[in-house]
Amino acid sequence: MADLELVGPLDLLGTLDLVGQGGAVVVGGIKALVEGAGTNTPSPAPPVLIPPPPASPADDGLAVQVKKSLIVGITASGKTIVATGLALQGIRSTWPGMVTPSKTNAPMPVTANGLPVNVVGDTATIFPTGAPVPLAKDNQ
Repeated sequence: MADLELVGPLDLLGTLDLVGQGGAVVVGGIKALVEGAGTNTPSPAPPVLIPPPPASPADDGLAVQVKKSLIVGITASGKTIVATGLALQGIRSTWPGMVTPSKTNAPMPVTANGLPVNVVGDTATIFPTGAPVPLAKDNQ
């Protein structure tokens, strides 16, 4: 099994389906995130305490998952690669957040339509708490 290794500076444009020879799409030695990527279990995300105690939270789930990438058309084995996007936290995906631009994919980044491709170790910020949450599962 061979991974497809992408090394920058490189800007992917248009419609592409990147496929490793039985392996994953890797950016600078780290697996690229695709839609559905998220946190490990147990999740390092703090719970969203809305409504505030003593009431029970509306959704006290800690898992965070990337639901939608800001880019379309560039995929890894049919799954859309993440280059910033929407993340949701909770058992019922209640709390919205944003996948932040990649800090790990640097200093010569691989980009997709001008946005740095997110890789394992990048973070999402959950809006109600403002907490950065590391994304450790790539979903490839």
